[in-house]
Amino acid sequence: MSDLNRVLLTGRLAADPELRYTQSGRPVVNFRIAVNRRWLNPESGAWEEEATFVPVVVWGKQAETCASYLHKGRLVGVDGRLRIRTFETQDGERRRVAEVVAQSVHFLGPKPTGVELETEPVEPPPDVPPPEEEVPF
Repeated sequence: MSDLNRVLLTGRLAADPELRYTQSGRPVVNFRIAVNRRWLNPESGAWEEEATFVPVVVWGKQAETCASYLHKGRLVGVDGRLRIRTFETQDGERRRVAEVVAQSVHFLGPKPTGVELETEPVEPPPDVPPPEEEVPF
């Protein structure tokens, strides 16, 4: 049996996406989503919420699409894999970060209001009666 590394999340963007390009020109976008969990506290009997902020990395054409259409607060679905990477800070400290490398990002919820889409107005067809057809008898 092979190993499985798959993450499915829905949440809202905590900030606008940050688009960058690698030295080879490959687009990459980073953003964080807030994934909320709600539970009933057995001690107080009150509902409580907890937000987990998950870093997401998107590569390629999909990264440019995310940078163009996603903004803070937008609801998204992310399907990807978990990656834990290690890096060194400028002070020489080693750090580890867990992030989701997205295979697909789904824009959820209604389209944001106030965003003007560049589309040409559709003109109604002229009022032309349909041609009369001969009916064979």
